[in-house]
Amino acid sequence: MLFSINPTSYQNAIDLIRLGIERITIGDPLFSCRNSCNLSIDEIKKVLSNKNNTKVIILVNKIFFENELVNLEKYLIEICQLDIDGIEFADYAVLQILHENNLSKKIYTIYNPETLVVSYQQFPFYLQNDINEVFVARELNQHQINEIGKNKGLMNIGIQVCGYSYMMQSRWDLLSNFNKSHPDIKLHLANQKLFLQEEHRNSPYIIYEDKDGTHNFTGYNLNLISCINEVFNNKVDVCRIETFLHDENWTIQVAKIFIKISDDLKNKNLTQNKLDGYISQFNTFDNEYQSCGFYRSSPEDLIYLEQYQKGPNND
Repeated sequence: MLFSINPTSYQNAIDLIRLGIERITIGDPLFSCRNSCNLSIDEIKKVLSNKNNTKVIILVNKIFFENELVNLEKYLIEICQLDIDGIEFADYAVLQILHENNLSKKIYTIYNPETLVVSYQQFPFYLQNDINEVFVARELNQHQINEIGKNKGLMNIGIQVCGYSYMMQSRWDLLSNFNKSHPDIKLHLANQKLFLQEEHRNSPYIIYEDKDGTHNFTGYNLNLISCINEVFNNKVDVCRIETFLHDENWTIQVAKIFIKISDDLKNKNLTQNKLDGYISQFNTFDNEYQSCGFYRSSPEDLIYLEQYQKGPNND
């Protein structure tokens, strides 16, 4: 099992490589969305020239319109000539372009549609179409992930283990449009983390608008450190640390913890005392509410209640 993280900048990518993180995900802003690390081709080449033993995945996870396909094809052909370790995508147009250019069997492909992969019965189709790895939906619980792990066959599976969880996206600029319809409210709402509070819910969601539209995330940090031995036993191949809307310091501190966890898992000495220590370390720099999300589907772990306002220690 390896740990993957998306850096927040070019320098952060280099720092994570020097720390010894197993895999990073970077991309170009024209072809990726909800990406913490948007780099030009030249910057991607510099990262690749310094990658050492770290695997570098290129994120191409936008949903593309017809008029974007020509530039997408040029980009895919160009990056496939570089020393990359894979492409992560959400739109089958990416896979079709790779196939048409005889690249689908040469490039490690990762299908991550965020919410759609919910059953191992889909895997034969994916494997037949040269997909090597899939990320399962965050809405699955431990039992469901265990069932997928036991029946995954040749497919590699990944789950998110840390960070804000993506919920939905609209291609509309909802916040900017709200501003236009309320000229009396003079606020700059785009490109910053905001909280959406529904009238009949006590806990807010994160809402964020950028060039790709408006995105919703959970208002808590998913944190599966306490469950990581179970995740390992569920035959999960890749654990994703999502850094979107977090800063560089948070990214580095989280990476250090998960690098230690990875070493302990490989040496088969990840004890409960060590896990408790890692959780304590995490809490020293993360003061937001944390949850195991749907992984442990019990009321005390799912956070839709007013204690969100009170912080992780409910005080």
